[in-house]
Amino acid sequence: MKFTNVQATTYNDTVVRQFAIMTVVWGVVGMLVGVIIAAQLAWPELNLGIPWLSYGRLRPLHTNAVIFAFGGCGLFASAYYVVQRTCGVRLFNDKLAAFTFWGWQLVIVLAAITLPLGFTSGKEYAELEWPIDILITLVWVSFAVVFFGTVGTRKVRHIYVANWFFGAFIIGLVAFGQQCRIAGGLDEVLFSLRRGARRHGAVVVWPQRGGLLPHGRLSGHDVLLHSQAS
Repeated sequence: MKFTNVQATTYNDTVVRQFAIMTVVWGVVGMLVGVIIAAQLAWPELNLGIPWLSYGRLRPLHTNAVIFAFGGCGLFASAYYVVQRTCGVRLFNDKLAAFTFWGWQLVIVLAAITLPLGFTSGKEYAELEWPIDILITLVWVSFAVVFFGTVGTRKVRHIYVANWFFGAFIIGLVAFGQQCRIAGGLDEVLFSLRRGARRHGAVVVWPQRGGLLPHGRLSGHDVLLHSQAS
């Protein structure tokens, strides 16, 4: 069976570039919000008496922006860049890849609107309401199809270790993403344990498995080896 991405001689760097640019943009925005809420700890009057500028509203916006907007865009960009070059093929489906970009940006914008307005599930690191969760699911399934489809149509026999890391992070997010959402009906102790597990997953497992933390040095090493071999 012939796949069009295998026949292509050029990589899809458009979506990589888009995610890379938005990594910088959301990084600046998320960290700026962090500076504002940190200043509010010393000068609470900085919220100007406006509810949606209060610490309680902006703190979840800051954490979601830095972890999922800044970190998420960086992980999408690195995954799409690495998988093409280590597999020797173009992304499995350009349209789905474009959907993951625009869909993820829509998730971020919706979060930036709803969280300051107080629309939240009340679960730390899982604050977004269910309609946004549905969009996240669609984006993530599309991401998995593009990534694993690219690996499945690779030109090289070996699957580089970087792609095992990316694959683990794509699958693992589904598991840790449910840590708080299935906590309904649990007592306070079990709920706290699940929330702690999700917090750990959000700030450590999520970026580490995708290569943003030190273990991800293997990703760059693989790309280097592949470049030298070709």
